[in-house]
Amino acid sequence: MQIETYLFEDGVWNKELDSTLDSLNTLIIMFGSINILNVKDGIDDIVESFPMSTIVGTSSSGEIYDSEIFHDSLSVSVVKFSKSRFKVLLKEISEENSFEVGKKIVEEINGDHLKCIFVLSSVVNVNGSELTKGLSFNAPQECVITGGLAGDGVEFNKIWILLGSKLMRKQIVAVGLYGKALRVGSGCRCGWSRFGLDRRVTSSEKNILYSIDNKPALELYKRYLGPYADELPASGLYFPLMLLEEGSKTPTLRAIKAIDEEKNSITLAASIPEGSIVTFAKANLDDLIGGAQEVAESLMFSYDGRQKALCVAINCVARKIVLKQEAEDEIEVVKDILGENVSLVGFYSYGEISNISEGGCDFHNQSMTLMLLYEEENYV
Repeated sequence: MQIETYLFEDGVWNKELDSTLDSLNTLIIMFGSINILNVKDGIDDIVESFPMSTIVGTSSSGEIYDSEIFHDSLSVSVVKFSKSRFKVLLKEISEENSFEVGKKIVEEINGDHLKCIFVLSSVVNVNGSELTKGLSFNAPQECVITGGLAGDGVEFNKIWILLGSKLMRKQIVAVGLYGKALRVGSGCRCGWSRFGLDRRVTSSEKNILYSIDNKPALELYKRYLGPYADELPASGLYFPLMLLEEGSKTPTLRAIKAIDEEKNSITLAASIPEGSIVTFAKANLDDLIGGAQEVAESLMFSYDGRQKALCVAINCVARKIVLKQEAEDEIEVVKDILGENVSLVGFYSYGEISNISEGGCDFHNQSMTLMLLYEEENYV
């Protein structure tokens, strides 16, 4: 397995593209600026230099390369497999068919020695929690399922998904990775701390929350936010809801997308089922960076640091907004822990997908997700 990473910024590559890596068994993953005209030449260069390779990618709210965060750039990883193979699917997705699309992806991608399903999805008209439920339906227990939703700051109107040279807005790309020698690790941490009492969702419809403990959701939320209530929905980035669904052991975060004063309701980034338990969460900058450290450390239990590996970081845009000038600190922490033999690329997303302990995957907000992959050099 050969790995090379590149950064395209201000119309210039940080090093010469190695076209000898081009092959039918080469996968290229790129994350790039929402200002497509600023990176179109870079995308064209990759397409021209690697005509046999498979290219997938998405827009980002900031591009991660090595230990730094860039903007208006392309962060690119080129992986030429020697003992593994991959398969790529493209599907149109909407809020109404998110579950079925997820289910169909697993059906079509499942096969011998499937180690990972990596997805890059549009955020336009998609229900993230329904997508992950579909991906979890009949997914092999040992299969890592990870990925994220395309980012573009807080505008929701400049996102793009890439397959080959084709740019799209309402699709999902799924990559299945197979091989006996292939090793894939994944982890997800949030670093947000809970405060207040556990409460039950008593009225909701998909991703709209109407009441908690039979009290109007927005009214209750404002009471907890105190002086921050006047800054909603922007201040919701700092105070997401922590959700524990019935039958689940692992809580997930749900970001606040909008509020409705007339209906006293809150619109979240994904579904919030009636009967679920919720509590409020708050951000501590040290805890957020500590969460990034924890997820990186979790990958080191199965990776000895000696073999060349690729790490893909899917980080929520809300973390970058909350951390501000310290956002790069959590990237540096991850890179330091993973070591010099790991190439790090990534993007800032509108939602993260990661495995859960019960099997399958779940949809997360405001979390750091990492995927580490490499081939066992001595595997015969």
